[in-house]
Amino acid sequence: MRKIILILLAVFCFSLTALLLFDKNRDQNVELISPIPEKTDSPMPSEKEDYNNYRTQAIKDLLGEFRSPLENKSPTFVSCADEHNVNPYLLVGISKVESTFGKNACEGNPFGWSSCKTPFQTFDLSCQAVAKGIATLSYYEQYRSTKRIRDLGQTYCPASTGCNTDSWINTVSEVVTELEERELVLSLDELATLTPASKSIKELEINTQVLKSHSTKATGTALEVIEILIRANERALYKTQHES
Repeated sequence: MRKIILILLAVFCFSLTALLLFDKNRDQNVELISPIPEKTDSPMPSEKEDYNNYRTQAIKDLLGEFRSPLENKSPTFVSCADEHNVNPYLLVGISKVESTFGKNACEGNPFGWSSCKTPFQTFDLSCQAVAKGIATLSYYEQYRSTKRIRDLGQTYCPASTGCNTDSWINTVSEVVTELEERELVLSLDELATLTPASKSIKELEINTQVLKSHSTKATGTALEVIEILIRANERALYKTQHES
């Protein structure tokens, strides 16, 4: 999977670089016409793909491959995580190590929350409890400060209780990485349309607005690519405005 990701990312970056170089090397002697907004069919940000769809689909696809009973709860992973500013992939990873993606959940609790002593009537309630707990409880303060899964695992699955902390950390980390890679692949088609080459001022403004919106939800390498595209569009916008 990682080899495929690297190949796709290399192709994407090569295409982006080529477009930027083409734009930069256009004939500088061409007389610039005074800026009259051109009519464009470019969709407004609200019409673009909702970035939540990529994360939800990444989770749904992975859970589907494992025939998880939580497959249809993919939107809930994302919504309850976002509500508490927690990475939804982290919750998916915890559900794998604690209950094999919900197959061995204890009383509606696929996260092994509170050592399975707390039952939940619905998955939504259990997801909310875990996300809120990680986001607010004092003993997860170290994780909130570092965002390192190791710091979370040492509290969530402490060796002092007989839990295999290293295995817990490795399993959750692998799931998070896998989902970040899937997210990147799903988002590449749209991101390729948000490059700045040969775009009008209006299109560059739309690109930047859409990308900034996506950056609040993207993770991993997808976020890195989005941040590169934001800077590229902002530079192109500045250049175009001053040339006009």
